[in-house]
Amino acid sequence: MEPAAIAWTLLAGLGMGAINNVAGGAGIFALWAFQYACGLPLPMANPSSRPGAIGVGLFAWLGYLRAGVVPERRAWRLAAFAVPGAFAGNLLALHAPDLWFRGYLAGVLALLLVQQLRRRPAGPIAAPRWLGPLGCVLIGAHMGFAQIGTGFVATLVLVSAYDRDLVAVNAAKAVVVITSSIASVVGFVLAPLLFERQPPVIAWGPALCLAAGTATGSFLASKWSVVRGPAAVRRVVLTIAALSLLEQVVQIVLLLQR
Repeated sequence: MEPAAIAWTLLAGLGMGAINNVAGGAGIFALWAFQYACGLPLPMANPSSRPGAIGVGLFAWLGYLRAGVVPERRAWRLAAFAVPGAFAGNLLALHAPDLWFRGYLAGVLALLLVQQLRRRPAGPIAAPRWLGPLGCVLIGAHMGFAQIGTGFVATLVLVSAYDRDLVAVNAAKAVVVITSSIASVVGFVLAPLLFERQPPVIAWGPALCLAAGTATGSFLASKWSVVRGPAAVRRVVLTIAALSLLEQVVQIVLLLQR
């Protein structure tokens, strides 16, 4: 890797780790760094972001432990449901055309913007027990396929289980991200062994460089999240989501013109 590519990838990881810890939506930084700084094609740039996601979840969890916030055991039980979802998402990522990925990502980013802009009703949310496990399967599938926006998806699922306690939600989210991202990495590593003519899809140099940045950013942000909460980065997240959505629309138009 060129020094400039290393610097941009580390910086992207730092921002991705910090913002995803307290809110979400910054996974697009990984794609930007891999595609524009490292020159990776989308089919390799997308899977290569998963080690960075491990850094986000693992060091967020360690940061919360240091700050005295211990995720409940039920967070680990729920996270187990994300594993089969992650493997299913990996299959989609390996075989879906770029247009499908771009279209799905644009839809997710549009939903994230709506979710961030709408007013949240006060009070606890009544939700059936099966919603948590099913939601975690969907979190895993999203992590395996796209990764970007997993923090938002996890928050939407977990906020009902934790009665809108955002610190508890973020701590539980770290557990789900750890589990689903590790499962996704394992799936991508095994893919060349399981599927004929499937080349390796993780570029380990850029991936580990990103992971170092995400680990640092996530750990530093976890203590800040306990003290301040995610509201302070809301405008940044909205800007990132809007710019990301615009880029996906442009990429979709370019793909349709080919």
